[in-house]
Amino acid sequence: MLSLEESEMKPRTIKCQQPSERTRLDQCIEMVQDLIPQTYSAPKSKPDPDRVCWVKMAALPFLESPLVLLGYPDGVQVWQVLESEAKEMFHRRVGRVCAACVCVSEGRLQLVLSHGDRVVRLLDLSQGGVEVCCQELCGAVQEVTASSRFVATSLEERVCVLSSRDLSVLFEVCGCAPGCPVALGSRWLAYADSQLRPDWQSVGGLSGAAVPSITEQVIDTAAKGLGRLLVSSSSSSVVTIVDVLACSERGLPGDEPDARLVGHFRAHAAHPVRLLRFDATGSVLLSADAAGHQFHVFRVQVHPSDRRRSQVGDTSRGHALQIQHMYVLWRGETPARLLDACFSADSRLVTATTDHGTTHVFAICPYGGVATCRTHCGPRRVNKHSSFERSAGLEAPCTWSAPLPQPSTVRALCQLRDKHAAALFHDSALLIASARGELVQVALHMHAQPVAKTGRVAAEGPFSIDATALRLWTLKRQSDWTSLAHACTPSTATRRAHGSWLAQVSAPLVSTTRSSSSSPTSALRGDSGWDPRWRSSPSQEQRCCSHPPPRSSPPSPSTTSSPSPAH
Repeated sequence: MLSLEESEMKPRTIKCQQPSERTRLDQCIEMVQDLIPQTYSAPKSKPDPDRVCWVKMAALPFLESPLVLLGYPDGVQVWQVLESEAKEMFHRRVGRVCAACVCVSEGRLQLVLSHGDRVVRLLDLSQGGVEVCCQELCGAVQEVTASSRFVATSLEERVCVLSSRDLSVLFEVCGCAPGCPVALGSRWLAYADSQLRPDWQSVGGLSGAAVPSITEQVIDTAAKGLGRLLVSSSSSSVVTIVDVLACSERGLPGDEPDARLVGHFRAHAAHPVRLLRFDATGSVLLSADAAGHQFHVFRVQVHPSDRRRSQVGDTSRGHALQIQHMYVLWRGETPARLLDACFSADSRLVTATTDHGTTHVFAICPYGGVATCRTHCGPRRVNKHSSFERSAGLEAPCTWSAPLPQPSTVRALCQLRDKHAAALFHDSALLIASARGELVQVALHMHAQPVAKTGRVAAEGPFSIDATALRLWTLKRQSDWTSLAHACTPSTATRRAHGSWLAQVSAPLVSTTRSSSSSPTSALRGDSGWDPRWRSSPSQEQRCCSHPPPRSSPPSPSTTSSPSPAH
């Protein structure tokens, strides 16, 4: 229960500072310390209780400012980044939080978190962090991601999809790959599958050109050992994409694929999938494997004339969906683990942050092809073909039966090194959070490069990216900071826009979602699934399900409409 002093405390604000320039010598010293193990180390001291364990960033579609989540050994902290300052919205010391995310549901800003056990908790930040409900799952929660309507939790070898309103279980996906990375878009859910099913396999996927090089194999063998390499090579690298709205109404697809199955393809050649990310449109997917040498970008293409044909494995009817392998984002020869990846709002830039503390910036096009001055040096996204090509009739015809083009290999145009942990695009700038609890705003400027032969700048020529640090916020908490729960309510315009949008798209879900109060397990309150540390008011009604509610029987085909794939 919150004390009077804690509830009336004003939110802390951190003013931005001018970032200091790091010399080349400092960067080289940090790189050497990361790559070469230290022989003589200092004696181990007591663990720092204010050490930042993990960092997450979120730009919600109905909030004007981005959010930064910092995880500590004994709690979690949420910051709101404004124009010139950062405001602390939430801070609790309740034990280590292993997985957390934020979402806006029905006009309320919510925090979904887990302590690494089987329980997932939903807190309403609009009411000062009051716990709304909790749900106990059938395994330890490893990752949590949420959208405006759904919450996807990654367990050991399964994915559990919950409702963002009351955490009621909608459906579960069993037989996933170990660790099971997930990506949740506005309509589709992508997860790492344990095996490739021929009946589900889509057209496209991994191209034969994206195979590991000899140098990669030699370095992997020397770094990890032959035994671990063989085990990693035999692991699953298959990605499955399902329509989360259709699956919440009718369950997962069976042996015969239907409209609920969006795609099923191989994403990597030798290593298992470790991270998946959708772009803002939900049609471009980035996949990273365990080695981290290169990242693959796929585009889910919907049939232009017949969206009702969602059968992905029937060649006699034609394929309504294709998985185009657009890019191979080349990072380097040394192995690395990808911590975070993010697309820009127009999907023209992609960032990849590794455990080496480096953020790589790649330039891509959402429709594929080579990134040029015409596509990236302008303020907005342009068409695939220029006006000259369209007027001269040089535009390639769109034939659905034509073979898919080979992917383009892209190297990073910019590399930022400073122990980075996460990155996020916001208002034509790049926000980068470090493991030290610092947030830096970086401006990216595209400059055209002259062609080597002629010395002139061509529209289809290359370009470069210059990065300039603008602002710096130190968000890491101090040892004397107490817990804070500040009610953060979205603006009236934000609530109206989100409410009208949600009323249009959530009508099918309201009729099929089981409320936790009507389930047989809603009366089980105060058992092992309840944590008194999150109790905020004894008078407020709390809902806690000790076990997942039973699955509701699927509705009849006559009353269920087949949803169309989203773009």
